[in-house]
Amino acid sequence: MSKVSYPISQQIKVSFSAFEDRLIIRARRMEAEPATVLLSRRMTLLILQQLLKQLTEMSELGKTPREYWHDVLQMSHQQAMQAKKVQDEAQASEASEEQKQDEALLVSDESLRDSDIYLATELTVQARDKELMLALKGLPMPDAMTQRTKHEPILAIPLQRENVHQMIELLMSRAADAQWNLPLELPWQDVSDLQGGSNDGARLDN
Repeated sequence: MSKVSYPISQQIKVSFSAFEDRLIIRARRMEAEPATVLLSRRMTLLILQQLLKQLTEMSELGKTPREYWHDVLQMSHQQAMQAKKVQDEAQASEASEEQKQDEALLVSDESLRDSDIYLATELTVQARDKELMLALKGLPMPDAMTQRTKHEPILAIPLQRENVHQMIELLMSRAADAQWNLPLELPWQDVSDLQGGSNDGARLDN
């Protein structure tokens, strides 16, 4: 992402904290300690808007008549969520060491106290071939509440088109838990209630 180095993250958990009124991302990062990231309503909306914009471009809708765009996005979303459901079921059937490690990503009061916490303040989205890179900068908490601190690179998440669908669904689900009523229209809203699988996390390594 430009000349700034971001730790890469390919696995995240997302929950809502009523105490903070924030979405909380718990992410494992390559060559860095796990990070806990607080997302405000405004930042969550910004991320979703950018993901939707990029998804339209990634879906190559320019090659499809406009009257079919809704159907194309709807079908693509169904396929992405079905893939996630199959992946979740496969992971649930295996008692592996990796699953034990995944438990460390669950958001709890204890995990928040024991991890580095950031408030997300800056978003960068960059398209690379058929992959999207979503990067976040933020302020370390609670230091930033009492003293001047620099915005630090927190993480970068590589997303293929299927992952973009899954990320949008995940954030929208958690925003619904928060009762934020985001002013956002999804092209596949009429089928979103049909999706199955877990919505509390996303694996981004296909």
